Amino acid sequence: MLETYALRWSIEVYFKEAKQHLGFLQEQTVTFASHTASIHLCAIRYSMLVSSKLDDRDSRIGDIRAQIQGQLDSLNFAGQLWQIFRAIISGTLTELRATLGCSVDTVMLAFDKRIHEFFVRSLDQSLRWCWKHVDFR
Repeated sequence: MLETYALRWSIEVYFKEAKQHLGFLQEQTVTFASHTASIHLCAIRYSMLVSSKLDDRDSRIGDIRAQIQGQLDSLNFAGQLWQIFRAIISGTLTELRATLGCSVDTVMLAFDKRIHEFFVRSLDQSLRWCWKHVDFR
C-alpha cells in the first residue's frame, strides 16, 4: 500500500502546483473547449517550469515560476487593455456612424477579428518557442 501511495505522490504534487501556481482551471468560462485549453496550457506551463529548472539547476522554482507568471500577466494585461481600447473605439464609432456609412457592429467585428488573429499568432509563436526549447521526453 505504501508503494502505491509513493507512486501517486508525484501526481499529487503536480496537481497541487498546477492549482496553486499554474492557473489550472481558473478561467472564468464554463465551456468544454475552455476547460480543455486550460488543462493543456497548464501542462505547457509546467513543462516550461521543468525545462527552465533543468537548464539552470541553480535557480529556484519560485523564481522561475515568478518569471513565467510575469509573462502570463503581460498577456492578460494586453487582453484587458484591448477591452478598454474597444470601448473607446466603439464610443467613437457610434458618434461617427453617419460619416462611416456602415454600422458600428460591422466595424467592431472587423476589429475583433484582427485582434483575435493577433492573439492567436502570439500564442502560436509562444508554443513554437516551447516546442523548440522544451524537451518533452
